[in-house]
Amino acid sequence: MKKIITPLFLLTVFVFGFLPVKDTDFGWHYRCGNQFLTTGKLCLTNEFSYFLPNYKAYYSGHLYDIFLAVVYNHGGFTAVSFFGAFIFLSAAFVFIKLIRTDALLKTSTYLIVFLLSYPTFSIGLRPQVISYFFFLLLLNILHKQDSKLLFFLPLLFFIWTNVHIGFFIWLFVLLFYFFDKKISFTKYAIIAFLSFLATLMNPYGINVYKEIIHHVTSPLNNMIAEWVPPDLFHIAFIIFLTIVGIIRIIKKKSIPIYQVLLIVFFATLSLKARRNLPLFYVTFAYIFLDKITISLKKYSSVFISFLAAFCLLIAVLQIPKTILHTTNWNEYCEKSIAAEYPCEAIKNYPNLRGNVYSLYEWGGFLIWKKPNIKVFSDGRMPAWKDENGKSPYQVYLDIIQTKDKWNDKLRSLKTDFIFIADGTFLDLLLQKEQDKYHWREVYRDKIAVIYQNAIL
Repeated sequence: MKKIITPLFLLTVFVFGFLPVKDTDFGWHYRCGNQFLTTGKLCLTNEFSYFLPNYKAYYSGHLYDIFLAVVYNHGGFTAVSFFGAFIFLSAAFVFIKLIRTDALLKTSTYLIVFLLSYPTFSIGLRPQVISYFFFLLLLNILHKQDSKLLFFLPLLFFIWTNVHIGFFIWLFVLLFYFFDKKISFTKYAIIAFLSFLATLMNPYGINVYKEIIHHVTSPLNNMIAEWVPPDLFHIAFIIFLTIVGIIRIIKKKSIPIYQVLLIVFFATLSLKARRNLPLFYVTFAYIFLDKITISLKKYSSVFISFLAAFCLLIAVLQIPKTILHTTNWNEYCEKSIAAEYPCEAIKNYPNLRGNVYSLYEWGGFLIWKKPNIKVFSDGRMPAWKDENGKSPYQVYLDIIQTKDKWNDKLRSLKTDFIFIADGTFLDLLLQKEQDKYHWREVYRDKIAVIYQNAIL
């Protein structure tokens, strides 16, 4: 039965993970990657926005950007979705190799983990997904306690650092691992030191840790949706599972401090930001299933039937939807995000140029589709700081909400166009008083409105 359950399980995860690309940061990731492919130049400074020009953000995910550009250039969004599904499948495969227990138990548990994490995963491929995969690889290597495998960690951390800022997890996981003294201090020190050196092998060196500090000290939970705490269901469930997990650990003959610290650490991260829910749920599954000897073989036939039906249902619902989204430009424009992308506006108003104050959610899209302009802000910038210590996102909100001196800020930055959604606070004000503020409406459709600077 195992020979049937595992392939069917992996196929189900692949189908479930074949998701449309809805990441609003896709545009600037692709632009950076394609820039390297065409010119050999990395995005080391802020080249795309006119607010905080030439700001250095120590973002080291250049490998992800480059690979994303290669995949998209060769197969469009369909190839990106396919690669995302492959990463989800790979993560599931690493998980079932990590857990040495009944095949039915670990595969069904992982499906529950995937479903609980789906709100985070549903955006499709993005750096966080690959970081999730690397995290599972890290757990697997440490769990095996194989001296030879441990020396692959520096290579893992080198790649991870150059893919996503989530690499900082290694600092805590390796520290927790040391508390259980699974390896000698000398060997641990060598591996930890080499791993640290590997993280410095990036375009910014030690400065990548400054970027982590910027994210930790920025009030992202007050600005960005995925950084806010989870809803009450997940909060209650996380607390419940943490208690269950710790009780399960304590009942073991020798208490692995490593596992206690892991579950508390990731419970804390997930309670602070919903984007960390997958890390907590998969950590709990790993700890809960560790050394369980229960056999569910008598339920294998029922589970296989259920899994086959579930896989077929997901395939029928998911695959056509994803293919439509990846092959139909109008579908991509209208269904990518709640605010929709202003595809008709950039098509029907080709005169958009210079410095453009646009919706934050449109920033990455415009960086990609309108390379001749510079945007005000985009998804790269929430943890950045201006001369007053404010995030560009906070400054963006002050303007869109027409707070005090909003127009002075746009004037001082020599803004040429305002490109925003129909019906926003700023649009409603300018509809009535565009002459007072010296802006002139030049375009409007059901999604977007464009105002041009009437002074320039």
